[in-house]
Amino acid sequence: MISFLFKFTLAFTVSFIILSFKVDHKPLFLHISEFTGPIGTEVQHSFGKSMKRSLKKTREIGKGFFKNADPKVFNDHINSQQSSLNSKRDKELILEDIRQDEARKLDELINKNN
Repeated sequence: MISFLFKFTLAFTVSFIILSFKVDHKPLFLHISEFTGPIGTEVQHSFGKSMKRSLKKTREIGKGFFKNADPKVFNDHINSQQSSLNSKRDKELILEDIRQDEARKLDELINKNN
């Protein structure tokens, strides 16, 4: 990483010095920019448009993520009168099973003590 940074700094410095040489009382950079014409301006304009488009799409995608992150609430419940939780017969069966279980345990306890 350090060698890359050193190489980049060295290349930039050498390029800057070479482009600063004067030819016909003007720096070499001005001669090159006259030769290339408006390419630099067009590239800059095109790059700016591309960045604006990318930023706009990124914002739209980000808004979509936050919009889709909202939880959806469902009211799901049983409105039936025939639900097993509301049935008296089921409650009686549960009580009956408990009573039978208790009776069986009591019977076992009595048989052990005899």
